[in-house]
Amino acid sequence: MEKTTFRYQPICSAPHCSAIAVYKVAAPWSNGKSRELKNYGLACEAHRDSQLALAQLHRQGLKLAEGETIGPVGLYELAAGQRDAELTRLPDH
Repeated sequence: MEKTTFRYQPICSAPHCSAIAVYKVAAPWSNGKSRELKNYGLACEAHRDSQLALAQLHRQGLKLAEGETIGPVGLYELAAGQRDAELTRLPDH
């Protein structure tokens, strides 16, 4: 029996959009022991700017626990088979 790889097609987080997401809207986060990208949503090409702006607003209201740090929200290019740490952050615009 051949083992098949699970492939997941992420969908844009914008309301009423069913387009394939090509960006992860996220910010680098750490609690001092582990690091990851704090996910603020996914975006297709058409909604990347609006999803980024919404995430930046949500980020402003975030209260951090002692020892937590979070960087600026940005767009990360999704790539099949890559984990968060391997995603390429796009230049700010």
